[in-house]
Amino acid sequence: MVFKSDSNPSASNADENSTLVLAAAGAVSPVSELNAINRAALCKTASVVHVQRNDQIKPENSHRWLMYLIEGSLTLYSGKEEVGVINARTPEALKPLFLDKGAYQSGRTSTVAKLVKFGREQLDILLKEQQKNAISVTDVQVGELDNLVFDDIIDAMENNTATLASSADSAAKILASYNQVAGIPELAEIIQCDPGLAVHIVRAANKTEVGTAESTSSIRGAITRLGVEETQRTLTGLLQRNTMVPSSIIIEKRLRRFIQRTTLSSAIVQVLAKELPHLKPEVAMLVALTADVGELLILSHANKHAERFSDEQQLAAVIENLRIIVSGWLMSHWDFPAEFVDACNTARDWYRNHNGEITYTDLVTAALLIIQSEMPDSEHSSIPSANNLLLARRLQQSGIDLTSPGDIVKAASSRLVSVQALLKAS
Repeated sequence: MVFKSDSNPSASNADENSTLVLAAAGAVSPVSELNAINRAALCKTASVVHVQRNDQIKPENSHRWLMYLIEGSLTLYSGKEEVGVINARTPEALKPLFLDKGAYQSGRTSTVAKLVKFGREQLDILLKEQQKNAISVTDVQVGELDNLVFDDIIDAMENNTATLASSADSAAKILASYNQVAGIPELAEIIQCDPGLAVHIVRAANKTEVGTAESTSSIRGAITRLGVEETQRTLTGLLQRNTMVPSSIIIEKRLRRFIQRTTLSSAIVQVLAKELPHLKPEVAMLVALTADVGELLILSHANKHAERFSDEQQLAAVIENLRIIVSGWLMSHWDFPAEFVDACNTARDWYRNHNGEITYTDLVTAALLIIQSEMPDSEHSSIPSANNLLLARRLQQSGIDLTSPGDIVKAASSRLVSVQALLKAS
């Protein structure tokens, strides 16, 4: 390929290239998600590439650059087979070239063309920093009962008395089997059977003094940091203190459903993450376990104040109104990494239009959609069908097909069967 790069243009070309780069930055995805200040910063390191007619373009250094066609046209090839054409100033040209390496591996210009390249690493840094500094406003219509529950939970957070309940069934199985397992992987799988316990164990590990400020993002990492014996002592104390005795059939039913849904979701995201090299299955599992963690706080409140809840519909309405905001606040208050907070705040935003690489949050959303598709709740659910969702299409491009979820559930269920076998080994 013969082309001329104007990453350091002459004075006569500088204004023209600057105009092209700025215009592209405001239009292409995901660069356009940056605010004006961050776009300007990214444009300083961008380059314009002039390509001659009939030149071949390959995804060389695509891990370093996001490349877009801004003038001319490009014929796409998979091997030697022509598979499509991209023309500048069309919707297809707003997406990075070679982002989906399975669709095509090279392109050839049919005219003189221009490309613009943006630094991938700098873009990722700017997007993460922008997200971190963003102000999020959640608008929820709440009633008097919602306010009572919310105020009590926030008071518990501020006074450091908030705890996450464990079910009596899970606690009994874990206490009977945790000291029978052979190593860290097996102990981690036992702990993941109880979402509340898993969060407390990871939080305990992140509060230890280990000479690093970096948080651990997996149960295995937490056990490694604490040590097996300390983990066993910690989980024993946590289960003895936090095991919930349901005060009503309503609470018992909701707690059982929460644990079943959350543990299945965590198994599903582990299966999905194996298809995505940039995501770690162990981290994905913990993100899924924590995404709805606020529901546990609401159930604990309801268990202490059963007189406030006359029926299951009343409790379900409070959970629907408060689950997202309480989950996000707790993960932030307990200093969990940003991807955990994001999953709490965003995983149930079914219709979001997120660009860029698949995230842990996307996997949690996919898991919830799969569960609703394969094992729908008997009650009315706010979870839509995956059909026609933008996220479903993006996942399909990465090899994850939500329209055929049976195999995913089967693989996830086999993981849960293995974990249950560990719990019964004693």
